[in-house]
Amino acid sequence: MMINEIDGVDWESMGHAYGPASDVPGWLRGMSSADPEVRDEAFSDFYNAAHHQGDVYPCTAASLPFLFKMADSPATPDRGSVIGLLLSIGRESLDMDPEGVYFTPDGTESRAHVDALTVIGGRAKAFVRWVADPDQEVRRPAIEGLGLFLDDSARAVEVLRSLLPGDGLVERLLVVRTVATVALRDPAVHGAAASWLEALASDTAQAPEVRLAALVHRVRCTPGELGDPGSCAVRTLGCVTTRSAWRGS
Repeated sequence: MMINEIDGVDWESMGHAYGPASDVPGWLRGMSSADPEVRDEAFSDFYNAAHHQGDVYPCTAASLPFLFKMADSPATPDRGSVIGLLLSIGRESLDMDPEGVYFTPDGTESRAHVDALTVIGGRAKAFVRWVADPDQEVRRPAIEGLGLFLDDSARAVEVLRSLLPGDGLVERLLVVRTVATVALRDPAVHGAAASWLEALASDTAQAPEVRLAALVHRVRCTPGELGDPGSCAVRTLGCVTTRSAWRGS
């Protein structure tokens, strides 16, 4: 079904860094191949041409619905890399001027970054599913995607906080960083998220790496609050760094 839908897109009318985008459907199919070498080549070709140095072309945006379908399918061999590609496209699109008009290599005006964010935003609930996936390679990029693209920021923070008791240290650190990202993105959740990070930094039951990350990202949310030597942030920093040094000795 997806193959038929891919063939229904007028890829020839679009371009990428090296010419017409008629080769994009082959790369999309290759990303689902059972052969690891075919998959690696397909991802590499897509990044090099359709997402060249982070660029977002109309063919990049047109690929997104198929990437979401691949990421959702248990039959896809490397879902983590697919979600990582989605994350990269979305992150680059967010960094572009939402009111800006960009140009493709052939000089055509493009607002593909806006189209890309529309597609990702409309499907962002998928990240809620993916952060609970048993495969850590799926969970990790999904955590960041959840924080960047889910419109319901309160829901994003709720889901992220629920992940913290997980076993993986890398995932816990990603959760802490991403909660701060949501806080900076949406003032409506800033206070609650910052308070949670401050409490986490003071929680001696947490791993020192998690406490230190919570402190760093609490300060990232409101950098002017670190200065007072008697502040909670500075006291916590001293406790966490001392404990970390003791554990490492």
